[in-house]
Amino acid sequence: MSLKASVEEAVPKAESASAMRELLTELFPVHRALVGPGAERTLEIISRRLDLEVEEVPSGTECFDWIVPKAFKVNQAWVEAPDGTRIIDYVDCHYHVWNYSRPFEGVLARDELKAKIATHPELPDAVPFRFTYYRDDWGLSASARQVEALPQGPYKVCIDTELYDDFLRIGQIKLPGESDREILFTGYICHPLGANDSLSGVVVLVELFRLLSRLPQRRYTYRLALWPEGIGAITYLWRYPERIKRTLGGYVVTCCGDPGLLTYKKSIAGNSIFDRAMLHVLAHSGQPYSTREFGFHRASDEAYLSAPGFRLPMGSLMRTPYGEFPEYHSSADNLDFVTDEALLETLQTYWRAVMVLEANRVYRPKYETLPFLSRHGVYPYHEGAGDGSLMTPAADAYYHLMGFADGRADLLAIAERTGTPMKLLITPAEAFLEKGLIEAVDEEEDG
Repeated sequence: MSLKASVEEAVPKAESASAMRELLTELFPVHRALVGPGAERTLEIISRRLDLEVEEVPSGTECFDWIVPKAFKVNQAWVEAPDGTRIIDYVDCHYHVWNYSRPFEGVLARDELKAKIATHPELPDAVPFRFTYYRDDWGLSASARQVEALPQGPYKVCIDTELYDDFLRIGQIKLPGESDREILFTGYICHPLGANDSLSGVVVLVELFRLLSRLPQRRYTYRLALWPEGIGAITYLWRYPERIKRTLGGYVVTCCGDPGLLTYKKSIAGNSIFDRAMLHVLAHSGQPYSTREFGFHRASDEAYLSAPGFRLPMGSLMRTPYGEFPEYHSSADNLDFVTDEALLETLQTYWRAVMVLEANRVYRPKYETLPFLSRHGVYPYHEGAGDGSLMTPAADAYYHLMGFADGRADLLAIAERTGTPMKLLITPAEAFLEKGLIEAVDEEEDG
């Protein structure tokens, strides 16, 4: 089956939006942390859709300069007002207790309590997400309106949490290709709630790999890795040094479901094949989009994967970048904030970028001057060429390929130079190959 036929058969359609919404709804109530039962439960749910292999790394393991943390579990967390009314309760919102808060039980005056409650500076009705991953502290979160309405104390406070040895879990699936060179896709599974920041990326990845698994053949090997943000990427780099040598780069997938414009954050290279593929797709999408340069500040896992010892080029296609929408890290980042249309458009854009990567080859001509295409039966008469009228872009693509294929320029470079959607170059490339007019430069030569 040709690449073009494969692409058309598996392109994401409306049913993908329904599948992503269903998974998002199931994952949303699970209380996740860096390590613990929530992350384990999340991978169990995803494993019903993809055949994940789960790698476990014990708490206390030293990975470079870092240590795999303990598991975190909340049994209960609440605050009772002087009249016995429970005014803050973990049961109502997982964000009411800080992730990795140590246990606490006591009686506090109102001002003492307010000093331990975080509120959202922009959304008075939202509960902010706060954590104390790597320090010994405790804390609560509530809406600003809740805090403003607090009467005089005293208040009973109960934070019943557990910190215990467990395993950091990385869920992976590998889709083998003709080449053992890997393209890595990552998402993180450590946020409680977080429909857009965290889970939207996870559901897009699950659906992307479900579709990729249907392709009858793949040029590259594709790997999905789901882990806790930050420490998961660090652990992965530490655990698989030989695999990293085969990894070309890839994408960190998050914030895929809000109604904002598509935004592409470039890799550390700035012009890697992953940047070029995604920016090509966006440029020919007909939709507005924005770009961001790579940076280590306010970054996700691309910061660790692109650190000095590795420099993996990891791009990230998002909607509104993390930290730039008010709902970020708050209870307002809920199921209603994520739209099916945004999820599907983001998925389709990632899919098209992957198809560009799959189709992108360097071709060497087996002719010296431009060949007589009619003699070989591949002149684009069917695209409106050959009658003296202006040719269509699809017909132009035959000339672009015929002239610019030189054994050095890849197909994407030809598309970029001529302003041609790369998908239009696939048909002439397959036709020229069949007639022996060009030959593909092999993987080693192609770099």
